[in-house]
Amino acid sequence: MQPVDYRGDGYGSMQEWNASMEAKRDSLEMRAQIIMNMYGDYATDDERAVLQGCIDGAGSLLTMGEVDTKSTELDELRTALENAKREALEAAAAEAEAAEAAQASYYNAGSGLSYTSAAYYANGSGLTRSSGVNNYNGRRETYYSSNVLYHHRTGEWTQDSEGFWRDPDGYYVVAAGDKAQGSTFTGSKGECKVYDSGCAAGTTDYYTGW
Repeated sequence: MQPVDYRGDGYGSMQEWNASMEAKRDSLEMRAQIIMNMYGDYATDDERAVLQGCIDGAGSLLTMGEVDTKSTELDELRTALENAKREALEAAAAEAEAAEAAQASYYNAGSGLSYTSAAYYANGSGLTRSSGVNNYNGRRETYYSSNVLYHHRTGEWTQDSEGFWRDPDGYYVVAAGDKAQGSTFTGSKGECKVYDSGCAAGTTDYYTGW
């Protein structure tokens, strides 16, 4: 094993190098675990193996270069998995839209209701588990389940009587790719707060326990 060139890495002492290396390894492991929790269901076997390797093997990395290489690999993998999640959610939303259109057509044929009225009739209480998709104030509302994608902050939140996750301030936990993290806005269920992204512009994904 080659001695560590801590000065070449920009550190004044071996103690400083060790402290920085330990922090970087811990960060790498934590980031990999978060990505696994949030996007593991959308990852291929090879991608999951990379994530698991970072979780299990971060402590065995010996140089700053190795850690930096793995960190870059994680960033690229997260971007790829965010895209995979978005595509999957868009496909699910398209299926739900087709089902909603068929339902609206049924109501139109049976009662002469307009499409908008039929959609309201089906989803008058906002997004529900049975409807799967809802249109509100120019945004398409869908949901994603903590049973499939477990957000790393779920432990901070509670489910309401309908199964929607709410933060400590009572906001509905949602994903919205076209809104800033932490921003708030009004959805069909009430006041929402953005904690995640990965969905198409104009879409609000409620985080549920369904």
